Amino acid sequence: MAYIIPRPRAPSLIGGLRKQKRVIAALLLRELHTRYGRENVGYLWLIGEPLILAGIMALLHHSGPTEYGSDIKPLPFTVLGYTIFIMFRGIVNRSSGALEANAPLLYHRMVTVFDITTARALLEAAGTFLAFSVLMTLVVGLGLAEPPARPLCLAGALALMFWYSWAHSLIITAASYNNRTVERLVHPYSYFMIPLSASFYQVEWIPGPYRHWLLWIPLPHIFELARYGQFESATLRYFDPLYIVGSCAVLTWAGLLTLRVYRSKIHLN
Repeated sequence: MAYIIPRPRAPSLIGGLRKQKRVIAALLLRELHTRYGRENVGYLWLIGEPLILAGIMALLHHSGPTEYGSDIKPLPFTVLGYTIFIMFRGIVNRSSGALEANAPLLYHRMVTVFDITTARALLEAAGTFLAFSVLMTLVVGLGLAEPPARPLCLAGALALMFWYSWAHSLIITAASYNNRTVERLVHPYSYFMIPLSASFYQVEWIPGPYRHWLLWIPLPHIFELARYGQFESATLRYFDPLYIVGSCAVLTWAGLLTLRVYRSKIHLN
């Protein structure tokens, strides 16, 4: 009697995604414990740093003009702009040196550089989102701002900021591996982007020719969408959805290609 040996089932897309989800979740928990531990306030530092920084910036701008528009006041304007920019700065800055800090994890077959970078980006995004939610809830509760006028648009802006920042981190993670020059330039780059991001001003405030040049940068489009989601009187006059989605898609492709190119240069000791 002949026995038919069943062939091993080819891994399905759903199964692969579930496995990668578990890997990223484990890396996220490891990063959370390694970075913050259980001493002092422990995991609360996840939102502590962005909460303190955004709170200080909000207090500095609270004594400014009464309002920037019919319902756009300086305090919520600053909280919105700075907390969202912290997501970009945090994800980009944390991506440099990520391989050196987590290289031993690559001995595990299921762990990839993509997983490490994604886990770090998700942790930074979670901290920023929680800090933004706490601060904005406090400001609205004190009667210093109105609730988001268009919550879905605000959520879309946060999602686009994460996508844009994560795509950056893919490139930086690979390019900064064993390259001190690139690693040292990452932090100045993130600070240099503050005045170019439109996080503290509206695009319509910029004079004509400079405004056109500014809109070549994707960040102002994201902040225009975020303000449209928060403030009733804000408009989408200077927001191009096709441009920002296309920019994020190209950056993601470039990031994945960079990871593939640098994969062969990663040496485990």
